[in-house]
Amino acid sequence: MKDMVSKSLFLTNYLLIIFYISWNINEKQTTIGSGVPLLISSLMLIDVTYISSCNIRESKVMNLFCGLLALDSWYLLLSFEEGQATQVILTALHPIICYLSIKFILMFLFQGSGYKFRKATNLMLFVTCISSLVGIAISGRAFACLYGIQFLAGWLSFFFVLTYHRKRVAFVLKSEWKCILFSVIVITTFFIAYYIATINVKNHIANFGIYLPMLLSLMSIHGIVIKEHGSYPLSTVFNKRQTALILSLSLLALRLMVALTGGGDKELFVVVNALFSFIYICNIILGVSLKQGESRIIKESKYKFSLRQLQQEELLKTEFSNFLHDDVLQDLLSIKNMMTKAHRPDIQDIIIETLDNLNTHIREQMQDYHPVILKNLTVKENYQNLIEAISQSFPQRKIVVSFDCSDTLFLVEPYNVLIYRLLKELLTNVFKHSEGNRAWVMLTQENGIIELCVSDDGNAAPDSLLVIDKSKHKGIASITEQVNNMGGSITISDNSPHGICIQITLPMKGDVSYQYFVS
Repeated sequence: MKDMVSKSLFLTNYLLIIFYISWNINEKQTTIGSGVPLLISSLMLIDVTYISSCNIRESKVMNLFCGLLALDSWYLLLSFEEGQATQVILTALHPIICYLSIKFILMFLFQGSGYKFRKATNLMLFVTCISSLVGIAISGRAFACLYGIQFLAGWLSFFFVLTYHRKRVAFVLKSEWKCILFSVIVITTFFIAYYIATINVKNHIANFGIYLPMLLSLMSIHGIVIKEHGSYPLSTVFNKRQTALILSLSLLALRLMVALTGGGDKELFVVVNALFSFIYICNIILGVSLKQGESRIIKESKYKFSLRQLQQEELLKTEFSNFLHDDVLQDLLSIKNMMTKAHRPDIQDIIIETLDNLNTHIREQMQDYHPVILKNLTVKENYQNLIEAISQSFPQRKIVVSFDCSDTLFLVEPYNVLIYRLLKELLTNVFKHSEGNRAWVMLTQENGIIELCVSDDGNAAPDSLLVIDKSKHKGIASITEQVNNMGGSITISDNSPHGICIQITLPMKGDVSYQYFVS
């Protein structure tokens, strides 16, 4: 539902811009600066339709990116307009674009997950943006002052967060430096071409003071976001060559049609944008059809593969629902039957014991099916909650768990879920099998290498785990298989002076993780 709302908004915005360009050309008889702004804004809008169509997982980060491109398109078109109303809208776009750009870059770097100072930063960005918008209604001087404060405070807080979490920033830059460098070169080249093409246009460069730096950042990140190309709905019908051929023939036909009707380049931009808006509508309709299972198209594609993944996730949820019905409902019904005798102390003890066991059983199954990793919490806070939940699941065991983890530690997807499951399995084994009273958990990530160490002070020896029957003890065998499949290693050794230490080393590849924005 949310996906349809966002796509509908982007489509409506696209149509409004088409109507605006048509009205501007036919009624006002103006040139909108030159054909270059129309070209750039059209490319941005086409980009919005492409990214939105690829956004199978309904990522908020990608939706925000599309929204920024849409606002930038309006900003570019209005930069060459005159009139009081137009100038007010253009002025209002400055603080909004500034606010959303900073928020977007932070959301992307942290993949929408929690990080220290997140709430304070978001609040400050929002308040200063609203203040700047209010300043427009007061006076030009008030707006200039408030917007200056917003711009300075926003970017200072941005660089402060980046400095505080510099390891994460360094990881992204190291993983994606080729894509970022390529994007910078491409945008710089296009900007130079734009400057030369519009050199005779008044104020053609004055409004780029805020626009160009954001464009560089957005396009750089855009190159990372859409790595998994070919995941739009129409890719289930046409391959790359067919799509390119159809687009080329369509553009050629439109060019001939415009030429025969006496139109120029600006009329061509209108019909081209109309074509891509129609393609966007087709993508939306086909995407809905595929998700609802109404299509019988059997051709394999990344889009259908991604949908199949989502269907598997839904299947897991269905299985969990069956678990609640088959396993939990029976205990609830027995408790209901005993309520008529709840005044008896022995029945009360049975009810309490049944509820406690039911609570523990439900918690375990919930974590097995779907680990609770809250996006508004940091990695450390999520794992602390996991450790506390495991401890509460074994009230009869009084094991003190020490957790050593940096506040700034970050794990990109899917490594955050993988480590979550590994930690849960290893620590649960400690509570089940260790005869000690203490356990230590240490989690670090340095230079793209994740290290997880879980140890205890029990009496077991490492050899007891190395020679276990894998058919009866699937936990360690499953962990070893998962770690090896991810290119990592697992070591089981003595924990001085006694106990077992299990250390897992795993490489974290950032260039793989960002595909989760798409599919």
